[in-house]
Amino acid sequence: MAKDKVVVQYNQLPRPTFRWMKVNHLDLEPLAQKSVPSYTPAERHTGDAAVSFYTGRQVPDLGDFQGSNEKDLNKALDESNTGCAVTVGAGQKGAVWLDYTVSAAVPQITGQLTIQAGDHSDLTVYLIFDGDAAGGYVNFLTYVKTGEQAHVKISKVQLHGHHVRHVEHRYADAGKESTIDYVSAEIGAKAAIVYYKTDLMHDESNFNSQAMYLGNDDQIVDFSYWVPTKGVKTNTDIVTTGALLDTSKKYFRGTIDFLRGGKKAVGSESDTCILLSPNVHSISVPLLLCKEDDVVGNHASSAGQIDKDKLFYLMSRGFNEAGAQLIIVESNIRPVIDKLGDTDLENKVLQAVREKMQFCYKKGDCHAKCTQRFPHLD
Repeated sequence: MAKDKVVVQYNQLPRPTFRWMKVNHLDLEPLAQKSVPSYTPAERHTGDAAVSFYTGRQVPDLGDFQGSNEKDLNKALDESNTGCAVTVGAGQKGAVWLDYTVSAAVPQITGQLTIQAGDHSDLTVYLIFDGDAAGGYVNFLTYVKTGEQAHVKISKVQLHGHHVRHVEHRYADAGKESTIDYVSAEIGAKAAIVYYKTDLMHDESNFNSQAMYLGNDDQIVDFSYWVPTKGVKTNTDIVTTGALLDTSKKYFRGTIDFLRGGKKAVGSESDTCILLSPNVHSISVPLLLCKEDDVVGNHASSAGQIDKDKLFYLMSRGFNEAGAQLIIVESNIRPVIDKLGDTDLENKVLQAVREKMQFCYKKGDCHAKCTQRFPHLD
């Protein structure tokens, strides 16, 4: 009898639903994690932000947080080859840029990033993940702690090549009347897997996440969110939007958990996906859990092909089909890209999106047919 196939489970729903629906987690074949030398990312910072690099574990106890995968999380905690601490004191303001690059010399990065913002502070952290290598693996933990009335924004651009598996565990603890913002562009990697848990345990704390993606080939993009909400008048806003090409897959699992005591909390989540091929796969599970009466929760999900009327309108104005599709996809993801807050990063993402969209018309068995219809793409 053949042995059962070994798989690794990522991004488990905090409250699983029926197993036959096959949406509770993502199954992937295990990928060997190698021992690699210590690594220091390229870094620059401005303002009052302080940056230091360390070895070992400097992340506090995370309670029941298990990240995207408990085994990978423990490796990021106990076996990291890069650690970075970013801090701003009370009333201070600053910005930090960190660039993590996979290469033949460093094919795998297992890292930690701790971000701590004092009361009434304002901090922006720009994270860039790029590069490619055979057997590439990024296993990364981000820990965020904010003081009272602090603001932390993390803008992430992920542009890995197609040999890399990118796994990220994001834990955040928002202080009273503080705001934590994530803006993410997930463009590259063979599989991009991100798990968010943000605790809103203090009154009037806020969590906002906006993410865009563009999948091609057999790429997998998986977003999972868990937001336990116990503070009074908290606010949660989660938005993911993107498009899928070829045979790529996208998963969205969003759980806003209104706990007892979190009166007048507001939470919303939405997931929008443009399907550019009949062979793509989009799974969306927006969940609202509620133990408190006096709350407002909204969730929405949509997936479908490009509206033919929009396509016809643009083509009637002189664009070919490929150009019209690119305009529609860009209009859908551009609001997220524009909020990255760094012109160079925004341009990199737009360039990567355009190259991916163009590449889909130039490859495979359909190349001859496509170039006959769209000769400028040849």
